[in-house]
Amino acid sequence: MPFTRRHALGALAALPLLPRLAFAQAQANFPTRPVRLLVGFAPGGLTDIAARALAERMGKILKGSVVVENRPGGQAIIATVAVARAEPDGYTLGFAGTNGMILNPLLYNNLPYQQSDFKQLGSMGKSPMLLIVHPALGVKNVQEFIALAKKKPGDITCAHAGRGVINHLALLHFQSRTGTQFQDVPYKGSGPALLDLMAGTVQSTFDFPTSALPNIQSGKLQVLAVTADQRLSSLPDVPTMKEAGVDGFELYTRMMISGPAAMPAAVAATLENAVREGTRDPSLVKQFAEQGVTVEFTSSADLDRVIAEESAMWAGVIRANNVPKTDLKG
Repeated sequence: MPFTRRHALGALAALPLLPRLAFAQAQANFPTRPVRLLVGFAPGGLTDIAARALAERMGKILKGSVVVENRPGGQAIIATVAVARAEPDGYTLGFAGTNGMILNPLLYNNLPYQQSDFKQLGSMGKSPMLLIVHPALGVKNVQEFIALAKKKPGDITCAHAGRGVINHLALLHFQSRTGTQFQDVPYKGSGPALLDLMAGTVQSTFDFPTSALPNIQSGKLQVLAVTADQRLSSLPDVPTMKEAGVDGFELYTRMMISGPAAMPAAVAATLENAVREGTRDPSLVKQFAEQGVTVEFTSSADLDRVIAEESAMWAGVIRANNVPKTDLKG
């Protein structure tokens, strides 16, 4: 059959469809190259450890590879901005805790991202904090700790991982709930704060079980309470804050996976399924339960609601403690 003008016009008309067909095929075959999972903290902390454990399982489910890339700095702002500005093709994701997705928008006027810049892909789980003291402080429980703080207002030191991070806001919340006043001592991360606590340079801190458990179990540190709604299986004798007499003090950091808001729906659904199936791995659940972390999948739809609720709660804490919203430097 001869190639006619009609055939030529038909071929030309089909040309605009080719990029769309190629794009649709790329979505159907996703992923065809490694997916990057950006973490806003240095290796070794809770967020990094959890991201690596989940990335391994997501890679198996996706039949590809998910590679963790650490982008520390600015309370996870550097990594979070990189995700917001990435090509929305599903190959650049973020693994963020409460600071990156919830607290930073409440603390900075000129933050270069907002919650609407992201498509949530689910949550791996959540971790409460522990109220930890040096054994030499001589208190046996939370009420004795409160009584000593009221007897010596401003004398007891409480270390935290930097102003505006969740550990610092937990301290402020504790002060306002209990009518106490501590001498807060900021550090560049929870690692240095815990080292000084073990050395007796500071007397107390709020930190996560993952960081503190080995030194609690060895007797170098003493834990008074957990900020969860129930006791941890790894610390069954440690009361919740409510059991210890401080009501309304359930605080967690959540481990959330997100991508750029404009990600194709099919790619987002594939990734969310990988997160869901990854969190069902019994070895993952067991590994993190031993470190005080509850592994439980939260869907993207439910996570949007949780973020809204926890943003409102933390906004109340920030307001009650007159924490100013500041301009981001640099």
